[in-house]
Amino acid sequence: MTHKPANVAIFERFLDPGQRSVATKELADQGKDALPVLESLFDGTAKNQWGIPYRQLGTPVDCALVAATRLGPTAISLEPYLRAEVLRGHSYAVEALVALGSLQDESIVALSSQLEAGNLLAYEAASALVRAGHADHPSVKEMEARSTTAAAAVHRARKFSV
Repeated sequence: MTHKPANVAIFERFLDPGQRSVATKELADQGKDALPVLESLFDGTAKNQWGIPYRQLGTPVDCALVAATRLGPTAISLEPYLRAEVLRGHSYAVEALVALGSLQDESIVALSSQLEAGNLLAYEAASALVRAGHADHPSVKEMEARSTTAAAAVHRARKFSV
């Protein structure tokens, strides 16, 4: 019997609609031990039996971002990967970044860059920036001055974010 590495098994479960939520919770429940597993997904080294990185299969990235969000500040070492997902326009990454509790300047800039998205992502980024206390960051102010879409998203987030 062939034994699959634990990360491959968890990623395969991410692909199964009946298993993905349970697998996501189980991974997050591992705490800091989940970090290398998540990193292998985000950096593309975790691959399926055909050599395709799990990160290219969609749902595993969604599940990994939810697990990172549940890890909160424990996932601080994943910040560069979470930031990259924000820059790719992934809405789950916004919450994962905010869950870290503190953000590097590059992450604030990445969130600010989504304020012009003109869709739900713009509002989510604005809300995250307001909740994290970064709505007055220079990159946010620059986006507000340059874009009515960004200004509207930040205004709305200030009004409704708790």
